[in-house]
Amino acid sequence: MYGDFCRRFIGGRKGRLLDVGCGLGYFIKKISEFSDWQATGYEISAPAAKFASEKLGLNDVFCGRVEDSGLPDGSFDIITLWDVIEHLSEPDRLLSRSQALLSENGFLFIHTPNASVQLLKAKIKKTFLGMKQDIHYLEAKDHLNIYSVRSMIAILKKNGFNRIEFIHLSPIQGVAGKNDALGRFLKNLWFYSAFAIAKISGGRINYDNLFVIARR
Repeated sequence: MYGDFCRRFIGGRKGRLLDVGCGLGYFIKKISEFSDWQATGYEISAPAAKFASEKLGLNDVFCGRVEDSGLPDGSFDIITLWDVIEHLSEPDRLLSRSQALLSENGFLFIHTPNASVQLLKAKIKKTFLGMKQDIHYLEAKDHLNIYSVRSMIAILKKNGFNRIEFIHLSPIQGVAGKNDALGRFLKNLWFYSAFAIAKISGGRINYDNLFVIARR
């Protein structure tokens, strides 16, 4: 997935990237392969930020919130939120700050689960397992918000983004060193099926994860 993103938006270009909620720093590490890019990460988990700095050798990963960072406006060409926005109870402050931090032609990228997919999974679980207290029907338990295409467009427009596009990225193919052929097959089957449905419907039906490109 990271590789697909880099092929489409990083390779052959140059600029500055901010990864919000960078976790252990693996995406920042991937960007470091491109000498024409300067990547900065912010992460609220101190142990995760420490791992990125000490274990991965990343010098530009900081512990804290971007909203409180004091970074100057217009500093970044790309801002990424990989699996972040669903954990925020009130995302408006981060989104509006991200909009200000982008350069004139920059864009915000968001990856988050798709409410349409999650609700479909919940219905399937309910059909086959019934309603039980010990079953979690929506994934995952620590997700505070879940977004559909419509609600994602609404919250981005509310925070100053007007050009919004939904793209598709290839799925993660599994953990390195672990042979999970069935898992890869199912992921790819879902991805290509969702991609085909989106194309045929002109983007009106999206059963992929939400991969969002948002510009001013």
